[in-house]
Amino acid sequence: MKKEIKPIGVETGGRDLKFLVCGTSGGIVDSPSEEEWVASPIQCLDKAVEWKPKIIVVSFMRISIREREALVELSAALKRNSHTKRCTVLALLHSKHRKLIEDLKLAKVDYVRYIGEASLDSNLVREIIEDTGAGDSLDRHLETLCPFLHYNKIDSQHEMTVCGAYLDRMVLGGRRLHELCETDDHLHCEYYKDPRRKS
Repeated sequence: MKKEIKPIGVETGGRDLKFLVCGTSGGIVDSPSEEEWVASPIQCLDKAVEWKPKIIVVSFMRISIREREALVELSAALKRNSHTKRCTVLALLHSKHRKLIEDLKLAKVDYVRYIGEASLDSNLVREIIEDTGAGDSLDRHLETLCPFLHYNKIDSQHEMTVCGAYLDRMVLGGRRLHELCETDDHLHCEYYKDPRRKS
């Protein structure tokens, strides 16, 4: 008999769950007693060790590449630390990014959710937590995204998405990226099925 997979909000107590949100954009003043918001990785690790929340939400919104790398390091530290390794870590991304999800998987993050340009507040975070489940696993996201997605750094804030199956010579964007490369349909792509080889 197949085991039913419940959303993590149900597993951890629904509306009464304790959660910690880390986002470099800052925290929320006067948040309810069962939640905490911090603005830096150091504050997050310190608060997580002291407070031991059920869920730690790490927000990877529109931030610099360096800030993103720091939050990946934070996620790995949370899953290694003896005081916090049993906490569920949920990463929120504004867009799909295969390399970032691969790094988060190595860091042993539990779930990833895309939230676009939404502004985080207490109610939205609770809704996301209560709705998060098996479809938000990192393996599921990686299955969906083409393994040939590569990212070339332009500057500290921007990257260019290119096709590794086309020797990184094809820039990806717009409909092709979002409707083919970042979906299960990439399995039918001519370059995925017959990638070019370096001579």
